[in-house]
Amino acid sequence: MKTLALVLLFIAADATAAPTTTTASEKNLQHVILKEIIHSVKHLNSTLEDKVKKMMVLQAVTHGHCTHENLCKAATVLQELSAETLGLEEKNWLLPRQLVAYTRNIQCKSPAPDHQIQLQDLLQNIHYCAQKMFTKL
Repeated sequence: MKTLALVLLFIAADATAAPTTTTASEKNLQHVILKEIIHSVKHLNSTLEDKVKKMMVLQAVTHGHCTHENLCKAATVLQELSAETLGLEEKNWLLPRQLVAYTRNIQCKSPAPDHQIQLQDLLQNIHYCAQKMFTKL
């Protein structure tokens, strides 16, 4: 619910902003969403079972390629996983929605199916990139 409110606020702020500038409220919202992404990854790392963390998923983002497009791809990968598969309640599976909110204006393709990594590695990469982007704002 909190994320949905943030997305709506972000869209409203974006509609009034000039297309080539980033407003202070937009930067603030990006900070909030990135904090939520970082928190969600930490929570998942502490609650997911080891067998789930070792599940193979498509590689969407790496430490060397922290871009909005790659975070969009990560959202696409994570959206394919159900909360039930991960042993979570639906209300606790927020990371894909948070990534979509952060990359809302990005059109991305699915990652190449020939590169797979463990879920825990994808989560580490998302965490690293979210922290890196947070410090750049």
